[in-house]
Amino acid sequence: MAAAFFRILKRKINSAFYVTLRLFSYYPFFSYLHGRGEKINLTEEYEVDFTEDEKAFLKKCAASYNYFESDYGLGHRQKELSVFKLKDVTFLSHTGAILLNHKLIVESASSVTRLTETKAFRDFSLLFPHTYSYGVYTTIQHSHWADNNISHWLIDCLPRVYIITQLIKEPVTLLMWSGAHPYQKQMLEYLLQDYPHVKIKYISKHHKIRIANFYLPSFVAATFSAYLPIEVSQWIREKIWGGYGIERDNPKKRVYISRSKATLRRILNEQELIALLEQYGFITIWAEDLDYRSQIQLFYDAEAVVSSHGAGLTNILFAEKCHVLEFHPAKIMKAHYMLLSKGLGFNYTPIIGSHGDDRECYTVPLPEVTQWLHTNFNTIP
Repeated sequence: MAAAFFRILKRKINSAFYVTLRLFSYYPFFSYLHGRGEKINLTEEYEVDFTEDEKAFLKKCAASYNYFESDYGLGHRQKELSVFKLKDVTFLSHTGAILLNHKLIVESASSVTRLTETKAFRDFSLLFPHTYSYGVYTTIQHSHWADNNISHWLIDCLPRVYIITQLIKEPVTLLMWSGAHPYQKQMLEYLLQDYPHVKIKYISKHHKIRIANFYLPSFVAATFSAYLPIEVSQWIREKIWGGYGIERDNPKKRVYISRSKATLRRILNEQELIALLEQYGFITIWAEDLDYRSQIQLFYDAEAVVSSHGAGLTNILFAEKCHVLEFHPAKIMKAHYMLLSKGLGFNYTPIIGSHGDDRECYTVPLPEVTQWLHTNFNTIP
């Protein structure tokens, strides 16, 4: 009861701060780079080709979000990979966004939608002015989205490291939030261990830093997409596999990732589903019970992964080669892992369940699961 009271009080205080500080122009407006600075391209943009089944699924996803099909489709054009070499920017350490000429830069937060939902745009945060007079800086930080979300970390942040290492050849300091989780710091160090000219500087989330020379790497995936070009995903995979010492000759497994311990998107007929999957040699795993190295090893060993939609499915990035079966509640369908599978060249199948309750918990159609199993796995391993 007390916790609920304090949450309401906090929202009211934040709202009052927002209204008051907006009146005094505390919050900056946003703008785009529009050709400011020097743009250095690594790759050009291109269209991602889809099969008819993939197009049909994308239409269903768009409809569940009330997006126009063309608008949703635009999110799956692979944009060019690049860095902007900028002068005289202000870096906001609580979000990773930057200011240029007193305006927030959309490209530093991935999209307008993401920017307007960050603390940089709407929340009161105490930032202490701090100036670095010398050196060259960059960042991959994308808060609050990736602070403790493996999907945003692997899809939004780490691919930017690839761009930095491929395009920036001079000594550069990468600014990163000091409160990052141990697995995030570990992965970052694995990716950069062969690039000594890129140094990591961990800082608090209470700085407004004036930087004379700044490289802004582009985001690789669009806001509603997890598609990664194969050269990016393979670079990340090899670095992480090597860093964690992943064993590459283990027997292959068929894995069902249960969400029975989660609060959202639980499968209501899970016991019947598990009994069916076990007939085809699937084992049931709760990913939250494993440390991160064990999760990566599990997915590397998997020849098939079955799961309800959730951030943990991002770990298919570390599968060597696998079939992916993803369940969705009919009310809200998301194409992230279809697109991630597409970039990796994996066989992906979505199965749509019932509409679900207010927690998006739903029932899976077992005959469709049986058909998928029979088509792909005639024998038990």
